[in-house]
Amino acid sequence: MNALTISGIVTDFDGHPVDGALVEVKHSDFKTAYKTLTDNKGQYNLNVLKGKYLALVSLKVSEYPLAGSALPKENQRLEFWAWNIIAEEDINLDIKYHRLEIYGVNVFRIQGATPGYTIYCRPMSLTRAFSKPEKNINFSDPCPPAKEIDIKVEINGHPINLSSI
Repeated sequence: MNALTISGIVTDFDGHPVDGALVEVKHSDFKTAYKTLTDNKGQYNLNVLKGKYLALVSLKVSEYPLAGSALPKENQRLEFWAWNIIAEEDINLDIKYHRLEIYGVNVFRIQGATPGYTIYCRPMSLTRAFSKPEKNINFSDPCPPAKEIDIKVEINGHPINLSSI
C-alpha cells in the first residue's frame, strides 16, 4: 500500500486549538503536494502517498503578519514548519505555534562526539519584530539573543539536559 495518513492537532502554546489553520505538505520545489484546513477543534487529517517531502507547514493566513493580517499585532501569529518529512507509515504530528517560530531546526550527531546531539535552530520572535517603532514589521533581526530565551528540549516527552547554548 502506498498511502498513509498524517494527522494531528494544531494549537497555540497555551493549548488552544487553531481552527481554520492551513496544513500543507510540500514537495522539494516548495509546491504543495497535499493540503487541508483544521476543524474547530484544531484537528487535521491528510491522506498522502509514501515518500519524502521537503516540509509540512501550518498557519492561519488571517493571523499571519506577512500576508497582511488586519488583526491587532497582539493577535497575529507566525507559522510552523517541520522539515524533511519521511512518510513511511502513519504520522501523528501535533503542531504548536504562536508568536515564536523555531526556524531551521537541524539535529545531528557529530562524529566522535557521542553521546549527544547538536541542535541548530534560529528562533524568530514576532514580539521582537514588532518592538521597533517603525510602522512595518522589522524582520532584519527577529532573533532574540540566547541569554534572553529559556530553551527546553524534550524527546518523546522526556526532558533532555543541555550542555551549552
